[in-house]
Amino acid sequence: MGVVPDPPLAAKPQAAFIALLVVLQCAAAYAAPPTLSQVFPPGGQRGSTVAVTLTGKFDWPVNVWSPGVDIAAGTDSGKLDITIPADLAADRIWLRLHNAEGASNLVPFLIGSLKEIAEDEPNNSPRKAQVLESAAVTINGKLEKADVDGFIVPLTAGQTLVAAVDANVRLGSPMDAILQVASPDGMVLAENHDAVGLDPRLVFTAMKTGPHIVRLFAFPATPDSTIAFRGGSDYLYRLTLTTGPFVSHAVPLTVSAADPGQVAVHGWNLPADAKLSVRPFGAERLVDHAELEPLGELRTPSEARWGFVFAPEFAGSARVRIVPHEVIAAVPQSDPEHPFVLTVPTAITGCLASAKQRDVYQFAMTKGQAVVITAESESLDFPVDPVLQLLDPQGGEAAEVDDTGKNRDAVVAHTAKSDGNYRLTVADRYRHGSPRGFYRLSVRAELPDYELSVTADALVVTMGKPAELTVNVLRRSDNVGPITISALDLPPGVTMADVVTEGKGSKPSKATLSFTAAGPAFSGPIRLVGKATDPHEIQRRVRTPEKLGATWDHLWLTVVPSSPGTP
Repeated sequence: MGVVPDPPLAAKPQAAFIALLVVLQCAAAYAAPPTLSQVFPPGGQRGSTVAVTLTGKFDWPVNVWSPGVDIAAGTDSGKLDITIPADLAADRIWLRLHNAEGASNLVPFLIGSLKEIAEDEPNNSPRKAQVLESAAVTINGKLEKADVDGFIVPLTAGQTLVAAVDANVRLGSPMDAILQVASPDGMVLAENHDAVGLDPRLVFTAMKTGPHIVRLFAFPATPDSTIAFRGGSDYLYRLTLTTGPFVSHAVPLTVSAADPGQVAVHGWNLPADAKLSVRPFGAERLVDHAELEPLGELRTPSEARWGFVFAPEFAGSARVRIVPHEVIAAVPQSDPEHPFVLTVPTAITGCLASAKQRDVYQFAMTKGQAVVITAESESLDFPVDPVLQLLDPQGGEAAEVDDTGKNRDAVVAHTAKSDGNYRLTVADRYRHGSPRGFYRLSVRAELPDYELSVTADALVVTMGKPAELTVNVLRRSDNVGPITISALDLPPGVTMADVVTEGKGSKPSKATLSFTAAGPAFSGPIRLVGKATDPHEIQRRVRTPEKLGATWDHLWLTVVPSSPGTP
C-alpha cells in the first residue's frame, strides 16, 4: 500500500486573517471525494520506478491505495513515482485515491517484463513513424482524435515479430483497435483485428531484412453511425513488440492448490518444452487484495483463485486457475470407443486440435447425484466454441448445451435419473480444429452453495447518520437455509448489526445492511461475509461488481465527520 505523504508544514501563520484562510482552505479540501479517470503511462516494467501522471479531480497531496507496489509523491500535483518489485507475480495492479470524504474508483495499471518507452508524436505516416532501436519493447501511447500511430521496427529475414495490444480488455479503453505490419512504402503485409476480445495481436515472420512499420489505429468499441478512425484522451494503449520469447498461455489451464507445480508455456519464439512455476497471483504482496475471478453464468467455483506464470526474460505472461481438488494436467484425444475415464470432482485441459474432433469422457453417477459441467474456451481467448453433450447410461441424450447466457462457452447442470456410466462429449460448434484449440473442462458435484455481491465497491458513512448497503443474494441450490451476513475488519466506532436472509429457494433476493459510526474518521478496506448452517456450514465473502474481468472480496469504507472540521 502506498500513501502520498503530507507536505512539510510551513511556518505557523500569526495573523488572524491568515489563520482563517487556512481553515477555509482545509474545509474546501474535504468538500468532495477524489476522482481518478486514468493513469499515464498505464503500466510499467517489473523492477523499475515509473513516473506517472494522474487525471481526475483531487486536492494535492492525496492518499493513494495500491497494494503490490510502492508509491511516492512527486512535487507537482498529480505526479507519482510507482516502484514495481522485480518479483511481482501479477500482470495488473489497481490504484485508488482517497481522502477524508471518500474514495475514487479503481484504475488499472499493467505490469510487463520488457523495457518501456513512450509514444513520440508525430508518428502518423510512414515517413514520420517513430524509429525503435530494437524489437523488444512495450510502448505506452494514446490515440488522439483520428490518430494512426506508426513505429519502425528493424527485422531480419526469418525473424518472427509478435505485436500485442492491451487497451480495451485490461485497461478499459473505449477502443476497438486494428494492428498492421507494413513495408516502408506503406504496403500492408499483415493485419489483425480482434484476437483478445477487441484487442489485436499479430504474429508476423519477415520475408526480407530491413525496416518494417507497425501501425495502430482504432474505431470506437461501441459502434455508432460514423465510419471513421476514432481517438481521444481516454484511448490509452500498451503495444508490446518483440522478436524474442512471448508467452500467451500456459497448459494445463487449471492446477491443484495442493501442488501447483510447473506448467508448459505456449506462445511464440519460446524455447522447446519451456516450463515455468505457478505462483499465487500477487503472492505475498497481494495476499489479501488479489483480483478474483468473477463468478456468474460460467459457475466459477467460489474457492477458485488465480495462479500466475511469468519469467523476466519473456514478454507476456499467463494466468491459470487454482482449485482445491484433483486436476488432470492434459488428456490425449479420445473417441466413443475409448472414452477417457474421470472421477468427480476434476478439472481437465483438452485440445480440439483437428477438424471434426470430438473428445469423449466417461464418469460414474448414482441416481439423484447432481453435477455441474463447464467447458471454457472462447472466454479464455481460444478459438473453440464448445458444445457439451451428456448421454445417460442407456445412450439417451441427458443434456446438450452450446452457449450459456451471453457466453459462447457452455455449462450443464444435471441430476442423474439412474445409476451408471455417463458419457460426455466436447466438440466445436463448427467442427473446427486448431493447435490452439484448448478448452478447460470442469466436472464437479452440484453442492448447496450461494453467492453474495454488491453493486458498488465503496461506501461512505457519516458520523451519527446510518448508511445502508444492499447485498444481492443468489442461492445456487434451493436447499440453502438462512444466511447470516456479518462485517469483518470494521474500524473502532463503526457498527453493523448482523442481517439474516430467511428461507430457501433459488430465486435472487436482497439483504439490507445498516452501518453506523460514532468516530473516529476512517478510510480503508473492509470485508463482509455470509454464513449458512443448513444443510451444512457454508461461508462466502461478499464480492464487488465485476470490472475488466476482475472482482474483489473487500470494499472501501469511508467514515466522515457530520460536518467539515469535526474531529
